[in-house]
Amino acid sequence: MAKVLHRIVLPFASAFLLCGGCATVSLDLARRNFTSGALIEADQNLASLPNDGDRILYLMERGMIRHIRHDYTNSTSDWLEAVKLETQLETHSATKAGASMIVNDSLLSFRGYPYERTFLHVFLAKNYLARGLWEDAAVEARNIARRLQHLDGFPDDALSHYITAFCFELCGDYSNATRQYLETAKLVPHLGLDSKTGRFMAPLQQNGSELVCFIDLDARNGILPDFAEIHAEGQLLGTSRTLSTLFDLESASRQRMNARRTAKALTRIALKESLALYASSKDHDLGGLVWLLLFSMEKEDVRHWETLPRKMAVARVPCPDTLSGCDVVFKSYSGETIKRIAIQGSLMKKGRIFVGICRNDP
Repeated sequence: MAKVLHRIVLPFASAFLLCGGCATVSLDLARRNFTSGALIEADQNLASLPNDGDRILYLMERGMIRHIRHDYTNSTSDWLEAVKLETQLETHSATKAGASMIVNDSLLSFRGYPYERTFLHVFLAKNYLARGLWEDAAVEARNIARRLQHLDGFPDDALSHYITAFCFELCGDYSNATRQYLETAKLVPHLGLDSKTGRFMAPLQQNGSELVCFIDLDARNGILPDFAEIHAEGQLLGTSRTLSTLFDLESASRQRMNARRTAKALTRIALKESLALYASSKDHDLGGLVWLLLFSMEKEDVRHWETLPRKMAVARVPCPDTLSGCDVVFKSYSGETIKRIAIQGSLMKKGRIFVGICRNDP
């Protein structure tokens, strides 16, 4: 017991008291700048990243900022490093795991909920699609599919299945594409998704071209768009379908995690009581100090990937064979236009399929 007190409690408690909160200053500032639309400043806020347990979170956030800035190369570099670090954490440090049983889970290196780990691969796939790197996108599709096979009671995600299917489709792996489209259809049956084609209740002329645009929706001036319209050459081509919402994924993940955290918290509290009693048996004043110190650090780990979009949608619509650009018009539930974004010169093409990436950043 004495070894536990000296080797784990006191060192980690000292670090907690001295450094608690200071490491997140640049991250908080970057998030505020992101929310206000100051993306260059947000990127600069994260020019230097810590080499501690929050590095994965920093890489997630900076990667998203760069993704929205269309800096796909550096965004990809950030997210690939985050994936590498997260993979290493699957065999986590026994020392930190023991310390988290005495202090709190914030001492553990951040990994995120399962959907956040999956979204690293989803957004890597988007980066590759935006650059026309079809084979690299297919690699991420396989990574996503592997993640979705081991959810352990955490929520499944339609957008992840859809982009996996689409990447397989682009590379000619139609059997796996159909399988993933079918999984998408099961999760969003109201959208009328055809699992053989990946289309939504919209007939396509034989051998006609189509546009597939992955659209992320965020609140703007307090209003979260309900959907987006795709316009090109003076025509409405179609509308987006929302496949996933961050609120639903967070809520379901938190509910699943709460049971685990409750059991761990009860064990941790009992262990803290034992340590405090042991210290008190040696020195009454020390026991009181240890009790105060340990229980003052009892808090929930609330770290999460904040720059993820509120809604994730896709528009798959017929389009002219000569399509060179389009307008994405974000609409409220009542049909009011919230924002219009022009995609010009950045559409990739594979065969008769045009591919676009768009987000109405805050």
